[in-house]
Parts: sequence; structure tokens; C-alpha cells
Amino acid sequence: MYVYLPSCNFTAACPDSSKKIKAYLAAKPDVRVAGCCRPTQKTLAAGDTVLSICLTCSAITREVSPQVGEMSFWEYLLHDPDFPWPDFGGERMTVQDCWRARRKPALQKAVRACMARMHLEPVELEENFEKTQFDGVWRFSDAPIRRNIGIAPVYFSEVQEHGITPLPPEEQQARMTAWAKQYTTPWVLTYCNACLQGVRMGGADGVHLMELLTARL
Repeated sequence: MYVYLPSCNFTAACPDSSKKIKAYLAAKPDVRVAGCCRPTQKTLAAGDTVLSICLTCSAITREVSPQVGEMSFWEYLLHDPDFPWPDFGGERMTVQDCWRARRKPALQKAVRACMARMHLEPVELEENFEKTQFDGVWRFSDAPIRRNIGIAPVYFSEVQEHGITPLPPEEQQARMTAWAKQYTTPWVLTYCNACLQGVRMGGADGVHLMELLTARL
């Protein structure tokens, strides 16, 4: 059984898109649409494969439920013969990779493959794939650590030690504004909620991959 984790943060940020994809997946006999990733861990069984659109949900699943498979939703969608891919007519769009996905080449390649299915041309940043350091303001606050270290202590302890540098809000804003100056396309595609917030905070027009995918649903 596939188990789809819709991401609480994404659902709050993009409720219409979240509602559309949940309805689409709920009609599939081999997919169970779950809720929050934390209580869902207790319902997972060996043989299940969790589909994640959130890198925090993914990290929690890998640590708390090692008996299940776990993959990005983008990888799953590429093998769905029924999905109605929208067509954006070759529009160029900057791809903003996420720091927490830097060791997930299959996810990053799947994002580009989904863009190709939608006839979107990816515009790559110099810091992309495993080189990316961007994660919105996620790396500049210890709030994600405090919220999650109790449920996935191994992963979030490592992130706390090697990835987090808390900064005051005004410095976070300045960093996002400076980062956004490098974008050369009208729209910036993200696949992480924190990255989406950071892109928009910097003054650029960001869009989540799921928002594009659900355009025809």
C-alpha cells in the first residue's frame, strides 16, 4: 500500500492544491491518504511505501519507521499512467533546490522530469543539486529542531550541529532578499515549503511544484 503524507505545512500554505491531489489519490485503490506524519507512523506496516512531498515528513519516516519504503511523491507520479499532466508550453522557470534534498538525487531528478512532462524548461542555478545551500529561513532558526528532535533525534541532532545558524528576523530577511537577486526568470519553482516561503520573502514569485501539477485537476 502506498501511503501519501500531504504535509501539514504545505496544506496550510496551498490548501486548494493539497485538496485536489488528495482527492485524486483517494480514488486510487492502492493509495491511502494520511494526515500528519507524526501519528501516521504508528499506522504504517511492513510493505507500505510512504509518499512524501515534505522533507521533514521524509526524515521522520525514515527514522521512526524503517520497516517501510519511502520515496518522494514526484518519483511516484512519473510512473502513474493516468495523471493528467498540464502543458505550460515551454515556459522557462528557475529551479530552486533545497539543502535538505542535497543527498537525494533521485528526488531532484524527478522534479526535473516532472517539469519536462509539463513542458517547462528548467533554468539551473550555479548552486544546484548537491551544491545547494538554500532552505529558505529553515536553517536560520532553531524552531524546526525544537519541534522535531523528540520524534527523530538522530536526524535532527545532526542538523542542529551541522546545519542550523540562528539569525534575527531582520538578518533572515536580508539574506532572502540578497539571494533572490540571482533569479532571472519571472517564476521560481520550489518543491519545499520552506524554500517557497524564502523565495517569496526575498521578493521573487515562487510557486510550489504541486501547484503546477494540480492545474488540471
